[in-house]
Amino acid sequence: MKYSAGIIYNKTKPNAKRLAQDIAAWLKNNKCRVFVCDSHSVKAKKTDFVLSIGGDGTMLKTVRTFSPLSVPVKGINLGSLGFLTDTDTDEAYALLKDIFKYGIKIEKRVLLSVEFEQNGKRIKRIATNDCVVRSASGSKLINVAVNIDKKSTTNYQCDGIIFATPTGSTAYSLAASGPIVIPNLPVFILTPICPHTLTQRPMILSDKNEVDLQANNKNKSGKILISIDGQENFSVANGSKVKLSLYRKQLKLIKNCSKPYFETLKKKLHWGV
Repeated sequence: MKYSAGIIYNKTKPNAKRLAQDIAAWLKNNKCRVFVCDSHSVKAKKTDFVLSIGGDGTMLKTVRTFSPLSVPVKGINLGSLGFLTDTDTDEAYALLKDIFKYGIKIEKRVLLSVEFEQNGKRIKRIATNDCVVRSASGSKLINVAVNIDKKSTTNYQCDGIIFATPTGSTAYSLAASGPIVIPNLPVFILTPICPHTLTQRPMILSDKNEVDLQANNKNKSGKILISIDGQENFSVANGSKVKLSLYRKQLKLIKNCSKPYFETLKKKLHWGV
């Protein structure tokens, strides 16, 4: 079968561009149509699959760009941690040979849909790992009124709120004492950051739930910051409302069958070391 592929690389990583060009040449020799682009200027384009060369940050940008077109994505790790980019450079060609021989094997994961208003304009974004709502004026407390399925649930006094996907459960949410969640489950996680009421713990919500929240800065003239995967940041008015639910399309992640999730988890979190 003839494939078309995209290769997205992080131009700030040493050797990323050269690796992208080498892989592109290999793919062309195997009768695959290829385009190569750096992650800062990439635009969505329909193709059979996309390789992301860099770290998890490059992968997050690539996923947000191509998931609306349902394009399968695979990360090749040139970073330090690499939860999403679980394939090392010396494994890249073996993975591609498997794709050409056996086809593209997909693991589906959920994405977050985030909606809010900024300067009178309705903004819609996708989050791969998480959406964080906090004060834009440093370490100020915020009050967050949370409604789940249009029913008042609780008010948080906290440093912020993290809404994470299972994929993002090992990122910021984990650092804030959130749970590790198996990445293919259709759920999302609400994790308060340093809540002032100790009984307010992280919650796992289902794919059917919708969350509406209103965030108020303790500093009445302050702003609220909405951060998408730590990469897209929006300063919005105090008292802003945010709507969160699972995105209508799923992330299609190309499986590396030689790297089971728990093996990656053990390695990256240094369990048993």
